[in-house]
Amino acid sequence: MATLASRNGYRAKIIFLATIIGIVALLHYLTPTEPHAFHKLHIILRKLYFLPPVIAAAWFGLRGACITTLIVSVFFVLHAFLDWPGNYMEQANQVGEVVGFWGAGVISGWLFDRQRALLQEVANANEETLLGLVSALDLREHNTRLHSQRVREYTDLLARRFGLNEKNRREIGFGALLHDVGKIAVPDRILLKPDKLTDDEWKEMHKHPEAGYRMVKRIGFLKEAAQIVRTHHERYDGKGYPQGLKGGEIPLGARLFMVADVYDALTSKRPYSSPMTYEAATAVMLGEGDRHFDPAVLAAFMAIAPEELRLIAERYQELDCQSE
Repeated sequence: MATLASRNGYRAKIIFLATIIGIVALLHYLTPTEPHAFHKLHIILRKLYFLPPVIAAAWFGLRGACITTLIVSVFFVLHAFLDWPGNYMEQANQVGEVVGFWGAGVISGWLFDRQRALLQEVANANEETLLGLVSALDLREHNTRLHSQRVREYTDLLARRFGLNEKNRREIGFGALLHDVGKIAVPDRILLKPDKLTDDEWKEMHKHPEAGYRMVKRIGFLKEAAQIVRTHHERYDGKGYPQGLKGGEIPLGARLFMVADVYDALTSKRPYSSPMTYEAATAVMLGEGDRHFDPAVLAAFMAIAPEELRLIAERYQELDCQSE
């Protein structure tokens, strides 16, 4: 569904661009060059040919700008061939305009491509920084190595099933990755305690979603992810924490995460329990029904091929072994 939406968006841009070129060409061809008043309008309309190459550059980069400029040039040159002026100055103006089309298209296309590359570099650097932070947090608990990264991938599988676009999946992915960042505020004596926690210690532990939310929301590109950090321990029946949200009150990203998180917890190696098989883990999750999980999300998770989940687990198991 996400791919379909992306293709539809791409197609809509192509149609819009073609429409603009068609309208400009039609007005250009239908407007006479005489008398003088119409000639002025004719010159103004020719300047509109600069618009499509710049739009194409912004949407499709250098390649799209060059293709659009070529189409615009063909329309322009064909009109010049049909109505070539006898005035040498006007001839020079028209040749200059064609050169200008290419200058506008190529330069703007290159600049937009360069801007995208720089933004991608910044995004990659931000992501690497977050991965380093999350790895340190996972190691702090000793028994949850790479947990956050696995959960992020499981959550992304679900997000794809729901047809979310790349931007939304990225935001949800960051939320899944950073879900436990608030545990940095939990004392080691509680977080690493091997025995059962007391009621007061549980109260302290339950503060970590709000603590994480306060930290993450300050970062501009993580504002949407912060909502998942805050609500990742809510339950579909309203018995979760910290806000006791119920059903659709819980952000979709958090509802996707809940299923992925529990699955990873059940199938990962931990000191207090052996990892479950896919069959055993999904049986436990189905037993929770709509108490813990959104039924639609759980159904979507059950529709994912077990092999896809195993491949993710095995890949991170290999990374874990390499880092030891």
